[in-house]
Formats: sequence, structure tokens, C-alpha cells
Amino acid sequence: MSAFGAGLQHVPLHRRKAASSAKRTTLASNDEKAELGFMTDEARRKTMVVGATGGIGSVVALRRAREGDAITLIGRDHVKLSTVADRIGNGHGKPGVLTVDLGDMDACAKCIHEAAALMGGLDTFIFCAGAHARARTPEADLPSWDHVLDVNFRSFVHLIRKGIVPINASGRGAIIAIGSIPYAHAGAGMNHAAKRALTGFCEALFEDVREFGTKVSMIHPGFVATSMSASPRLQSDLMIQPEDVSDAVQYVLQSAPTACPTEIVIRPQRSPYN
Repeated sequence: MSAFGAGLQHVPLHRRKAASSAKRTTLASNDEKAELGFMTDEARRKTMVVGATGGIGSVVALRRAREGDAITLIGRDHVKLSTVADRIGNGHGKPGVLTVDLGDMDACAKCIHEAAALMGGLDTFIFCAGAHARARTPEADLPSWDHVLDVNFRSFVHLIRKGIVPINASGRGAIIAIGSIPYAHAGAGMNHAAKRALTGFCEALFEDVREFGTKVSMIHPGFVATSMSASPRLQSDLMIQPEDVSDAVQYVLQSAPTACPTEIVIRPQRSPYN
């Protein structure tokens, strides 16, 4: 008997299998580890969901947890954040929770570091936050307009500026912002302007980071069946569902390294108007 064979006869079969399995895990790439069922900390996406308490944000966060991501939830309402965290934690591990006022740029910068510390890194950033102030320009309350601009645009810029280094360094970075289909109408001045600013910034951001392999995508849904779109004029079952937006996020994250869906527009298949 060879020396190799002699060595094996003293090792119980179950221990040999475990050693073989561990070796496969060590040698496999991250994608192969996921296929083999080994969701290591290294293989998991580290995903930050901003605006995680909303109708879209909460569904996106739950989907990302189901896909195996490590999650940190960002929002201003701790009670609502905890409710979303409990839903996720029931079957997918407790996510991190950070209560942040997105109108406070210093707090935005700080929360990036806290989220990365909670997850052991950061590679995926999903922005679902939004504030609204409907007013025609002659009657508009300027502090309310400032708040819309801060939450819908400036917070994104400050968060990305602080988070872009680890996102780029990951080699699989992704920045996804949930916007809306641009539609100018009376009273929508600052809402419309902030969304246009976000889209323009993301277009330039892609050029800044594409060579790192970082994806940048804007998703523009029409009417989505959330409390924000509730109206007696609209049928919620004919609207886009939050899960449809989550599917679009998944599409971006699963897209090939050779392609980036930089802009996705989603419209209701049938008119939701009564």
C-alpha cells in the first residue's frame, strides 16, 4: 500500500468528506461558492438600502435579503425600520438598522461608515428615498423645497461621495437609484427638478466609475401601487407592483460584467385610471 493510501485509512470517511468540502470552498470563486451552496461573508453582497421603510424600499430590501445579501436599512423612522428588519429577520438574518435624517448631510456621510462596519464592507447601494412638496412656484414654501432637494438629490450625492471608494474597490459595485418617469405639471416644480438632477448626476457618475466595474442605473417606474399613489382615480391592481421594481433591481445586479443597464423605464401594462 502506498504511503498516501496508508495515511487515508486512519481518517474517518466523514472527516475526509468534510476536508474535501472545505477545500472546494477555499478554491472556488465567489460565484462558484454560491452555486455550491456556500454563502460566505466574502461572497455575500453588502447592500445598503436607503429609504427602506417605503412601499418600494421595504420590498427591495426583503428581496435582497432573500437573495442572500447582507443588508443595512437606512431611514428616518426607527419604528418603521425595526418593523422591516423584523420581517427580514424572520427567515434571512437580522439586518443592520440606521436611523438617519437624509436632510442632514453630516449624518449621511457618517452613516456610510457605520453601514460598512455593520456589514464588513459595502458594494451595493440602492436609493429608494423620496420627499414631496406639491406647490406652484408663486405660493411655494422655500424651506419645503429645500427639504425636497436635500432628500431627493443632495443626500444621494453626499452618500455616494463617501461610499464610492469601497464600492469601487469591491470589483462588483452597483449604484441603483429609484426615480420616476419625468412628467412636468403645475405644482411639481421642485419634485421634478430634483429627479432630473438625480438622473443627470447618475449619467455622469457612470462615466466616473465604469472602469472599476461599478454599475450605475436609474430605474424610472410609472404609477406604483404604494400609499403614495393611492387615489380613487387609480386602480392599484393595474399599477406597477413594488415587486416589479425589485425585479428590475435584480436584473441590474445580475447583468453581465460586459453590460450595464444605465436606465430602465417601467410603465403599467394597462392604464390604471378608472
